[in-house]
Amino acid sequence: MILGSALLTASDAVTKWLTQEYPVSQVWCLRTLFVLVPIALLAPRYGGYRTLLPTRVAPQLLRAVLFLSTTLLITTGLSLLPLAQMVSIVFSSPLFVAALAPLLLGERVSTSRWLTITIGFLGVLVIVRPDPTTMGIASLIAIAAAFSSALRDIVTRRISTTESSLSILFCSTVFVIIIAFATAPWLGWIKVQAIGWALLLINGILNGGAHFLIIEALRLGEASAVVPYKYTGLIWGVLLGLVVWGDVPSPWVIGGAILIAISGLSLLRNAQR
Repeated sequence: MILGSALLTASDAVTKWLTQEYPVSQVWCLRTLFVLVPIALLAPRYGGYRTLLPTRVAPQLLRAVLFLSTTLLITTGLSLLPLAQMVSIVFSSPLFVAALAPLLLGERVSTSRWLTITIGFLGVLVIVRPDPTTMGIASLIAIAAAFSSALRDIVTRRISTTESSLSILFCSTVFVIIIAFATAPWLGWIKVQAIGWALLLINGILNGGAHFLIIEALRLGEASAVVPYKYTGLIWGVLLGLVVWGDVPSPWVIGGAILIAISGLSLLRNAQR
C-alpha cells in the first residue's frame, strides 16, 4: 500500500501536467489505454493471461463503474486544484472506507474509531473551508473523488476473495477504455505530441502498477487496516507540487492534511490492536 500510494501520487502529478496541455477526457482515455502495458508485463508472472478473465461479471462491472467515476473525478480535480490540495482531499478516502466498513463489509467499528473518523473529516473541512460564497466546484469534485475511491476500495475488498488482482485491474481498465473512446470525440480531442505520448506511457505504467499494488494490499489485509497506509502519499503530493509547480501549501491545507493523517494513523493503530 505504501509503494502503491507513492506510484499513484506520481501518476497524479503526471496527469496534472498533461491536463495543462490536453483535454481532461483525452488524458484519462489515453492514460488508461497505457495501463494495459503493466498488466501485460505482470500477467505471465501471476498465472498467465487466463487469470485476466473475471469469475463473477456483475461485481467486476460494479467495481469498473466505480473505477471509471473515480478516475474521471480525480483527473478533473487535478486540472483545477494544486496537487497537494487535491491529494490531501482525495486521501481522506480511508475515512470513508472506515465509516462504511460496518455497513458494507461487516467490520466492527468502535466508538474510539468513530471519534478518529470525525477528526479526519474535520481535517477535510479545514482544507475546503465550506463557505457557500467561496467554496468552488473543484473542492466538491475532490470530495466526490474521495467518496468514489472509498466505494471502489470496499468493492475491491469484497470481490478479491474470488477475483485475482490482475483480473480486477484488467476488467476495470477495459471498461474505462471502452467508455473513454466512445465519448472522447464529443468531449475534446487534439493531436498528441511526441513528449505527450511519452508522458502518457509513463502515466499508464505508474497508474497500472499503483492500482495493482493497492488491489493486492486490499486482497491480503482488512480494508480498515491497510487503507490508512495511503496517507504516506500526502508527503509525495506536497513535495511534487512544490518541486514541479512551485505550489506552497497554505496553512489550511497543511493543517487539514495533518488532521487527516493523524486520523488515518490512529485507525491503523486501532486495527493493529
